Amino acid sequence: MFMTLITELLRVASQLLTSRLLTDEQIRSISKNIVGRYFSDWLATPKQEQETAQKVDLARAHITEASQIISGIRADLDTQANQLNQLVLDIEAKKRDAAHYAALAKINQEAFSPFKAEMERAIREQLVMQANKDKHLRQVVSFIFWLITLILGAALGAYFPQIVAFFRASLHI
Repeated sequence: MFMTLITELLRVASQLLTSRLLTDEQIRSISKNIVGRYFSDWLATPKQEQETAQKVDLARAHITEASQIISGIRADLDTQANQLNQLVLDIEAKKRDAAHYAALAKINQEAFSPFKAEMERAIREQLVMQANKDKHLRQVVSFIFWLITLILGAALGAYFPQIVAFFRASLHI
């Protein structure tokens, strides 16, 4: 008995010195009862946990779909940005070409004016020469067609009632 008392005293002293008045098993038992009694309303039921898991899965699916949509939009925007950059480069190239040709035109305007006048005179002469070439043949052919049209028109005008009667009789109208 004395030995048991000393053993218990040593155990209590060691617990006091180590700041452990209760064993781990006693602490778990007390905390389970406290948590169960005071915090049980805050803890989820299995049904609530299942619903929460379903909501989390649904949210993950929505996030995945949203990520895909955002990726598609980002790809479209990148493509449009590349196209706009290419347009800007094309516009700048055309501006440089226009400035180059404007400078050439300004520099060569004095030198080019006599050459331009000479080319215009030569082209006019060629056009007049081509217009005069075979002019008499075209006039003769034109006169023949005018004469044929005049004769056919006069004949049609003179015999129009007979022609209409002939076609009515042949078509049984």
